[in-house]
Amino acid sequence: MRIISRTKIEDIIGFMFNGLNVLFCLLVIGAGIYKSIHSGFADIVICIYGGIIAALMIVNEIKSIEVSEKYFLFLTTYRGRSMIFIFFGCVVLDSSIVNIVAGTLNLCLGLLYMILSFITISSFPQPRPISGNQDIWNDYSADGMDLGRPKHHSVESEIAIRLKSPGPRLSSVPPPATPQHFAHTEEDATSASTTVGPFRGPY
Repeated sequence: MRIISRTKIEDIIGFMFNGLNVLFCLLVIGAGIYKSIHSGFADIVICIYGGIIAALMIVNEIKSIEVSEKYFLFLTTYRGRSMIFIFFGCVVLDSSIVNIVAGTLNLCLGLLYMILSFITISSFPQPRPISGNQDIWNDYSADGMDLGRPKHHSVESEIAIRLKSPGPRLSSVPPPATPQHFAHTEEDATSASTTVGPFRGPY
């Protein structure tokens, strides 16, 4: 049995969101190309614009770009990403099946990010690129924080194990010796009175 730390669980969730973002951006590019074939000049320009942004989003999702960290900080928040995917959904949405599916999925992902932005959460990981999540994963793996448990590992404390181990019970231990009080009998008094001491003789 392996123990997975909380940080690695957050990393796994981050990888899942990275995969969704890349997949949906590719979907936007494909749906934009499909929409451009059957649309006019204005829609073609908008689809090209959306495709370029989607391609840059894929690059930024793999490894954060210095320009985006400096000028586009909204990409590091769920609310900012929600606006991007809602924009993608509006760009590719059209009457064809492909565009309806792509637009609806992007709108749903944007709404999901918007909800996460309101319930987040100090315990939920913030958006990071794949390279950032990979670095955190490698650091925790190198530190040995997710080592496997021994086969017969017990979670009981050492004191509990010692109490359960065979040994002398409390009832088998003899009680401590108590001071004994001796009563003086007449025989003891008689023998004491007839005792010859260095300063006292018999009468």
